Amino acid sequence: MAVLVNRSARWATVAVVASVGLLLTGCSGDGGDDGPTSATPTASVSPSASPSGSAGGDSGSPSASASGSYEPATSEGPAKNVPVPEMPEAVKEPTEEGLEAAVEYWWTTNFHLRETGDPAPFATVSSDDCKLCANQIDRWVKVYGDDAWIATDLASVKFQFTDFDEESRKGTTAFLVSEATGEIYLEGGEKVEEASGDGSEDRPWTAALHFDESVGHWMIDDIGTAS
Repeated sequence: MAVLVNRSARWATVAVVASVGLLLTGCSGDGGDDGPTSATPTASVSPSASPSGSAGGDSGSPSASASGSYEPATSEGPAKNVPVPEMPEAVKEPTEEGLEAAVEYWWTTNFHLRETGDPAPFATVSSDDCKLCANQIDRWVKVYGDDAWIATDLASVKFQFTDFDEESRKGTTAFLVSEATGEIYLEGGEKVEEASGDGSEDRPWTAALHFDESVGHWMIDDIGTAS
């Protein structure tokens, strides 16, 4: 009986945590309403090939290895040998291109967070003022703490407009995001339907960023869906 109660409590925790913001598409926020002005080319988020240095273990938790090859998550278990995203050099430049590279990197590290429950790379580019960032960290740490995981894929980002102020080293950007479907599983492979999502295609987002001299790269201050 005790085992059933614990499993039920775990399922409830995962469902509540993940259903609120599984693929981010249900989240909203003020990404900067100053009215972005300059058109920019399309860009796609892609993972780094750098291996993670953290070790994993049994089914229900992600693993990483310097020698093992990456294995995406399935219904049978979480992703294995997940590479840690490396910050692109462009993110360390106070330019319009650097701002956009930071947004791409944010999405790449968010994918890493969802695949592993490890918030470290994601936190490096997320300002303390970013509420959506903090919510994502809290949710996915709890999901993996409950021995659950997600099977999903990278999002793609297409920039529309970017407004960069060279003097203040701040800026806003508007972009379209397409997210893959996501399926949440409990230990043993049980799918949590309420916490799984269908993804989205070309959903409008906005973001506000500043170049932080103290850390030497761009930081996300605010990000969310534009509608």
